[in-house]
Order: sequence, then structure tokens, then C-alpha cells
Amino acid sequence: MTTDQSVVRGPDDDVPPDDFTAFLSLLNELKATGCSLLVVGDAPRELFTRASSNLLGDAESIRHRVVAATDATSDSIAERLPNPDETPRPLSETARILNHAGAPRSVAAEATDVSGDLGGIRETRIADPELQGLQAGLVDAIGDVATEASDLRPADLRVGVDSLGPLVDHYGEDAVRRCLRRVGGHVRHYNGMAHYVLAEEYDSEVVESFLPDVDAVIELRAVDPVEHDHDAQQRWHVPDRELVTEWTPL
Repeated sequence: MTTDQSVVRGPDDDVPPDDFTAFLSLLNELKATGCSLLVVGDAPRELFTRASSNLLGDAESIRHRVVAATDATSDSIAERLPNPDETPRPLSETARILNHAGAPRSVAAEATDVSGDLGGIRETRIADPELQGLQAGLVDAIGDVATEASDLRPADLRVGVDSLGPLVDHYGEDAVRRCLRRVGGHVRHYNGMAHYVLAEEYDSEVVESFLPDVDAVIELRAVDPVEHDHDAQQRWHVPDRELVTEWTPL
């Protein structure tokens, strides 16, 4: 399911009509009023990149994207952004990348600097090793977007953080939750959409600890492409509404 679709794979979902209608209504509500989403699952890294790309928006509409990397590679950052030849405005004008250089590399062992071919997109390397540095960088970037794009419409602002794993390991769940609340408040102020990657199973304790601070959770899993005619699935959880979709193709 991509949040830029007004109809979300309805004929193929096998979701009960009432539940599916409730989900579509909620999705439209989240897009209109702003939201924070958690992307989780015991899934290959590539699936998180794919899901993040969907959540950052398609190439046809003007979106203002802020992507913060804590353990994502430069290639995966580039892969989640649309083709610059297809966007109505240059990505160098509408996208920003934050590189949390202070994230402990002993924790993010596979991380590399975000320095790939990103088409002139502005990159801010955050020198402050504390979580406050990343939080301030995200808030500042959101404010810059609002200043430069004075006509922001609902869902025009898209924020992504990949991933929360190193932050939780180094700073603890409580500190990361406070950060998400602060950043999420700014995203909602501009009716934007934020998503945070956390490569943990939905039923894990760490995911459960973040549920009060997000509006919905997107769970990912890999599947046999021969059996399913696709290689990945997702389902949405909205604990406050006791709403869970069926598994659908990613």
C-alpha cells in the first residue's frame, strides 16, 4: 500500500468490506491531519528501503522530503528517492538528507557515510553525538521546508528516519520516544507524514514500547515469489482503533 493512492489495492486484499472501508477512511484522515508511522518486521533490509520509498511519495507530485540516516547506506537513501528525471521540481530543491554522524559506529556496524550520487541534494552532517543533535536537525529541516514552501498542503511534507535501531541501542527507548514526540509534533503541525524504520518483529517489546507515540504500524515480511507472485507483503496495525489489515503486496 502506498499512501499516495486514493484506493489501496481493494480488489486484491480479501479484507472484510467494513474493515477495509474503515482503513481507507483512517488513511485519508492521517494524510489530511498529519501522522507518524512505524515500519517494522523481521524482513530483509531491502524491503524497508522499498517501504520507505513508498512512504516518501511518488515522482508525479511535488513532495518535500527530509530523510535522516543513522545506519542506512548512501545507495539505500538514493533508492528510496524518486527518479529526478520524473519529478516536477529538482530533488535538490525539495529533498534534504541528515547524516547523524554521531551515531555510534560500533552499534551501526554496517553503516557507511551518506555520500553517494544524490544529485546535489542538500546533506547536513550532524556533529552532535547526542540524540538532541538529530532531533534539532530534523526540527530545523522541517522548519526550513515550511519557510521555503509556504503553500504546503496536507501530506506534502514527508519525513523518514532509518533507522531507530542504533538510537535505541545507544540512547535507550525513553530518550528515543521523547525525540519522536518532539519531531512528530512538528510534522503534524504542517500536516505532514513521518515514518521511522525499526527492524524488529511487531510483537517484540521494543515495538510495543513505541505504539503510544505513533498513529499506525506497518509490518513487513518476505514471501515466496513463486507461491505469491510477489516477494514481499505488508499489513497495517492501528492499535487505538483495534484495526489490522490483511497481508497485501508491498
